[in-house]
Amino acid sequence: MGEEPLDIDTIFQWRMTSQEIEVFKLVLAYDKAFKKLFADASPQIKKLNSVPVRTDPRKSNIFRQCWKMRRETRGLLEGTEYANYIYANLLIIKLNNGRVQPNCVCGDKAWVRYKVWKRRYDQKMSELSSTAPPPSVSTTNPKVIGEIDRTKKFLFERCEGEVTFDKIKTFVDEGIFKFWVASGKVSPYYVVMSPFIAKAGDVDAQFAGCSSSPAVVREKITSEVKDYFKHEYRHEFDG
Repeated sequence: MGEEPLDIDTIFQWRMTSQEIEVFKLVLAYDKAFKKLFADASPQIKKLNSVPVRTDPRKSNIFRQCWKMRRETRGLLEGTEYANYIYANLLIIKLNNGRVQPNCVCGDKAWVRYKVWKRRYDQKMSELSSTAPPPSVSTTNPKVIGEIDRTKKFLFERCEGEVTFDKIKTFVDEGIFKFWVASGKVSPYYVVMSPFIAKAGDVDAQFAGCSSSPAVVREKITSEVKDYFKHEYRHEFDG
């Protein structure tokens, strides 16, 4: 006899809280994407990516990883974007013959995979709708774009959601921001292009302990990089 289908009734069966409900919806999105993309996966892989239907799903690895993913991406994604985020990560792993497992939707690599997919998706949608395409990064070093993307995720995570000038200024005033730059958590490209950092204090001072210099970084910033940065960090330019 096959297992009962995983559905929304599970929420009531296990008396989930509002936060748990939001995470469980992500679990359902993962389950749907996995079954669509990896229908021919081995029994071992299917078991690794399965969600229990007879026991509490909150105790599963998928639920824990979806909880972590939601915490990491607070403020970065709208609720409706999460299904695409999960699907994009699983799709790219499939196309690259990678090993799929629940933790693939967490961490910097997952965020960068999604951004790569999202840029292609937005480009296709602009072609279909005849609207202005998103900023191009076709001639830009992927490493630079990756740094900009990872920095955005890191700052939103540290700010526990929305990144504001007051939060960034606090990090600068406390000296922790210099450490993030020196340790590679924050890209030097962000430092020299961010309106928040320019307003918060001495931009060059944030490079203390960093192997790059402000002058060298500025020389590498192309018009494509500037356009992409303004698009991704528009919350810093809108105020």
